[in-house]
Amino acid sequence: MKMKNLFIVAAIAALFPACSQVLPPAIQSPKAIEELTADLKKIGKDFKIEKVVVHEKDELSGTFGMSVVDMQNSKGEKYEQTLYYNFGIPHNDPKPQSGARSRSENLYFINVDDIIERKDLIEKYVEEAKTQIPEGYTFESVDFITFAPDDNGALVLSFEIQVTETGKSARMEGGRKVIDYYQLEFFVDKDGNITHDEW
Repeated sequence: MKMKNLFIVAAIAALFPACSQVLPPAIQSPKAIEELTADLKKIGKDFKIEKVVVHEKDELSGTFGMSVVDMQNSKGEKYEQTLYYNFGIPHNDPKPQSGARSRSENLYFINVDDIIERKDLIEKYVEEAKTQIPEGYTFESVDFITFAPDDNGALVLSFEIQVTETGKSARMEGGRKVIDYYQLEFFVDKDGNITHDEW
């Protein structure tokens, strides 16, 4: 089986916080999406949102960590906003990005209400994706979720899950515990159909 093998070197202790620590919500949970959309509604007062990418807190944790919002102002100037969750770091101010949107590009933007309408379905999509994991691999976490309009302006999402080889445990290397994992990307169209590229 051909899959993109992404090898990580990270302390296992950093991946699994202590029980006394308050854990952020699962990245695909309705609670995480509610936190995200509350901020997106604030951004939407001054900017049009082009794309939102929601990232997990740590590798293989599957918890909500941050999101990156691509957007533009009324003049067509591009900006990026990074929103941090459970890091104790203030949200970044919008940062200008080089280049304005070309007039030839379709001007489709995200309606935040469309994300809210899907918030209770995202966990369902992830559960369905788990059934498509190749034999011999085990689900670990959701790495990121992306919201963006398609070529017709309809909101679509994609997400990437991380899997490990079943039965393959962490090992010591250079004095640290490490683990190999693979990333599998899935795409959900406006009708809720889930597809994926060849692995």
